[in-house]
Amino acid sequence: MDLDEFFKEIDEKKIREFIRNKEGEHLKLEFKTVTKSDLTDKQDKRNFAKSLSGFANSSGGIMVWGVEARPNQQGIDCACGFKEIHPLSQFVSRLNQLTGELVHPIVEGVQHKGVEVSGDKGFAVTLVPESDSGPHMAMGFEGRHYQRSGSSFYPMEHFHIEDMFGRRKKPRLSLRTEIVPGWISTVAQNRRFQCQVFVGLENFGRGLAKNVAVEIELRPPYNSGDVKYEWGEQYGFKTLRRLGAKAKLVLLGAETVIHPTSSLRVALISFEATEASLSDLVIEVEIMAEDMQAVKEKKVITGEEIKAQIVPSSR
Repeated sequence: MDLDEFFKEIDEKKIREFIRNKEGEHLKLEFKTVTKSDLTDKQDKRNFAKSLSGFANSSGGIMVWGVEARPNQQGIDCACGFKEIHPLSQFVSRLNQLTGELVHPIVEGVQHKGVEVSGDKGFAVTLVPESDSGPHMAMGFEGRHYQRSGSSFYPMEHFHIEDMFGRRKKPRLSLRTEIVPGWISTVAQNRRFQCQVFVGLENFGRGLAKNVAVEIELRPPYNSGDVKYEWGEQYGFKTLRRLGAKAKLVLLGAETVIHPTSSLRVALISFEATEASLSDLVIEVEIMAEDMQAVKEKKVITGEEIKAQIVPSSR
């Protein structure tokens, strides 16, 4: 599970589960209590500044506010209790206000949310993504750069800071689909649909996506005998078709580049079905590129969505 999914999953039930199971702090998870909801307490602001700097300069991470953590027998800080924040709305508002003030340069993509228990009282969660525009300095106090190691934040050594100034911007590719208007044939009272879906990649990162590769797989009831693939070769992709019970396509684009904030169609899926056999189209992909961890995504396109794009034809 990536950080975005983990952040969305955290609710009151999950937080109480952390405490019940004595969840340990680790490379990407930190617990902190809050002294004042307006974040005027120096220690609260210092904790926030260090987390922004340390997580952004490392692999990203999540802070859960309102949870106590103490060392267990192995010396690992674990969730052991809670101190709900009140008023919660004020605290989340102050987190948003201070996000751009307590670290330099600003960390892009930071998110905050409140987890209300009752009467504007509860917990807060902060997501700090890994940054490719660092190093980021914690401001307002000692003015130091931090990084995350294990379950703690540590001041960065000078050579680490120098290395980060040369950190390359990274791509972040994600699946994108587009239904193409198809046709319907009513010859001999046999209603058949012709369906087409473009599969594309969109770059949400700040770096060029190079040496792109993508594996596309369709889940049953669709199989290699039902589906035709087209398009990849037009953009420099070498296509390897794997036959078998599942419809699978591997595209290798060694010469293909996808620029930040842009997208590229990489394949066109075509198939025919009767009204009775038109099922949901489940597309699973694994996306790889230089300077990017491989990611797996799934998209479900319902039969109703496909039908909505069908137009009558005399075929």
